[in-house]
Amino acid sequence: MTNGPEHITLSRFCPLCGDGTGLALGDICFEVFDEAPVMGKFTIVTCDNCGFAFNDTPSKQTDFNRYYEENAYYFTSGTISSGGSSAYETKRLEALANRLSPYIPRPDATIFDIGCSKGGLLEILNKRGFSRLFGVDMNPSCVTHLKEVLGFSAKMGSALAIPFGGTKADVLIYSHVVEHVIDLQCLLAAARMKLNDGGVVCVEVPDASRYGECSFLPYQDLYLEHVNHFDLEMLVNLFQQGGFATICAEQILTEASPRGNVPCVWAVFRKGEASQRTNSRNIELKLRNYLGWSAQHDVLEKLKTLEVEQSPIYVWGISQYAMLLLGQTALRKCNLAGLVDMDSYKRTRTLQGLPIQHPDTLRHRANQDHTVLVTALGYEEQVIRSLKEMNFKGTIMTLSGETRR
Repeated sequence: MTNGPEHITLSRFCPLCGDGTGLALGDICFEVFDEAPVMGKFTIVTCDNCGFAFNDTPSKQTDFNRYYEENAYYFTSGTISSGGSSAYETKRLEALANRLSPYIPRPDATIFDIGCSKGGLLEILNKRGFSRLFGVDMNPSCVTHLKEVLGFSAKMGSALAIPFGGTKADVLIYSHVVEHVIDLQCLLAAARMKLNDGGVVCVEVPDASRYGECSFLPYQDLYLEHVNHFDLEMLVNLFQQGGFATICAEQILTEASPRGNVPCVWAVFRKGEASQRTNSRNIELKLRNYLGWSAQHDVLEKLKTLEVEQSPIYVWGISQYAMLLLGQTALRKCNLAGLVDMDSYKRTRTLQGLPIQHPDTLRHRANQDHTVLVTALGYEEQVIRSLKEMNFKGTIMTLSGETRR
């Protein structure tokens, strides 16, 4: 973290107003997969001119495009934004469809789900009688699944380059997409071009003004991929100055995973005339408080103890949160014996030069001197049961403060 807020010249100009200076709120570091095209180090800032909050990252839109095209995690995982491969994700998408349906003008409306992953929302909408459905995703495995397994019209593309050029949209859905986009002005231009006159954009993003309200661990609401930090006011600001009128905008809670609820902003905008942007400083204090709370969290002291002890540690659950702990906290200086995860895609990658292995490796290699740190949030009990079934003899630690032999 920085010692205190300071004004800096930005590597990434404000994506809302284009200003080149900002207030640095805190430095964040993720340990990314080896050879990943995006950088794990960035500064969270607010724009000096308009107050918008975002990551000042050296990574460009092209770097993130390559990252999403190559990263099969959204196809193999069952977490939020993976497209309906788990009970929690299906429940989230059912709730999203309930909010969305009143704004779809008719059953034969042309609907595009941008960043649709495995197509869970499209399946739900199709069961509700909507027939003109198009899926857009940057990952080729997701597109193949949509076409060959689900039978939907689907192509590779993004919020910045929407395919099916001969087809206009009545509804564009951006569910947990806009927070990922470096070039927001290009997103707005692509949406205007794709929509029929009077068409609507439906958007859901995490609510940065409520970071920490439903989480209990330091920095838990931060993700490498979330390069923009919206509150309700700034989401409305973005779309209104980009030529969209607000139909509705509200704060909601999304039950996203076993980790619990995620505070979000939900909004619907109609294609129309641009309106003047308003400036705001509301998000700055919220983010400063959240980062300060995270930096003083008890979990960081626990990780410092592991650093001092230097006992061999296996990390179970190579999520983005684990990557943040490995980059941001004392865990990066601990004696890492290995990394394990159930996800088959992750086991094709390395982190800090270490291969990510199947948890069964603990059955053969770990002994009483080893510690397993469980970073698979929401799945702690399942992991502990698995370790007991393996007759694991070492120490089991969870981030909630629990330690078991």
